[in-house]
Order: sequence, then C-alpha cells, then structure tokens
Amino acid sequence: MRCDAVTLGDLVDKQITILEIACSRCERHGRPSVARLIERHGDMRLPELCDALAGDCPKAESVAVGERCSVFFPQLLRLWERTGKSLDEL
Repeated sequence: MRCDAVTLGDLVDKQITILEIACSRCERHGRPSVARLIERHGDMRLPELCDALAGDCPKAESVAVGERCSVFFPQLLRLWERTGKSLDEL
C-alpha cells in the first residue's frame, strides 16, 4: 500500500471485492465491484476516483464549496470506526 493514498489495487489486496460509494450532498450511491472500477479507471487512487465518479453530477462544479458533490466510501469509514485501523494496518 502506498503511503499517500489507498488505491483500487490496495482494495483487491485486502480482498475487498465490492466498494460502497455515496455522496453526502445528494441521493447518489452505489456498490460497484472493485474489478469493474479497475477496468474503467485503472489502479486509481481513491481521492481521484471520487473526482471521477462525481464528474457527471450537477453539483460537481458548484461555485459554493459547501454544495459541491462530496463522494465518500461509507464501508471504509465504518471499517475504520470499528477497528481504529487504517486499511494498510489490517
């Protein structure tokens, strides 16, 4: 795992096959397979994946920062909350 950010490949290494994705500002959410995400985006870092996934959201380019699309990964947040460990510590 890289020190700067988790990648899709890191998820595969940790045997995470489905990635839960949501937006904290709208109703958008999904659970695509990690393999499908890698097919479409390569071994992308998760921060850049957020930007790529928000790309077609009408709020992605909002002038007000507080209203911009805010993609996050609830499953990874819950994992951290439960264990107190980062993905590379598991």
